[in-house]
Amino acid sequence: MRTSRKSFWQQVAIGFDKLNVSLAQDDSITFAMGEREYLAYQKKLLRQAETEKERHHIKRLIARSILRFAYLTGSTWDEYERALRRVLRLGYLNADHQLSTANLTLLWSSDNDQTKASVGWALMEAAERRLRRLRRTHEARRQGLKGIEIVRRRVARKGLLPSGSASSPKETSRRRA
Repeated sequence: MRTSRKSFWQQVAIGFDKLNVSLAQDDSITFAMGEREYLAYQKKLLRQAETEKERHHIKRLIARSILRFAYLTGSTWDEYERALRRVLRLGYLNADHQLSTANLTLLWSSDNDQTKASVGWALMEAAERRLRRLRRTHEARRQGLKGIEIVRRRVARKGLLPSGSASSPKETSRRRA
């Protein structure tokens, strides 16, 4: 990577950190205000991006941040769904991003509107399938599957179970973890 691009991505990371901290510290900021801040930062970064690949990556990073912000602010389903659709439209950065999206959606539905849990469970199943395709010794697989179990237990305590399952997924699976 050229020095100028390396410097650019370092500045992007610093800018994200500053924006995330400033939004997290101000309790009076609504989801709409935070979303506008992220989109304004995206616009600035897109002007500085040199390639289409960089532009797409920036959009994905912003979409991920907006989704997290929607979860943290306890937004309505319309707001959260809009952020989720943006992430799904742009695609995931990696398996961790896919798992994070699934976890946030399932946790959001357990906290705010349990009727939307089917979306979270579907995302969780897709993320788990992706993780299980990794080598058994791969650290991301181990951490991801452990994270899935933690989230499942957390939402199960609130009475939220996958549709049509009375037993845990481990008991019904034929493949070894």
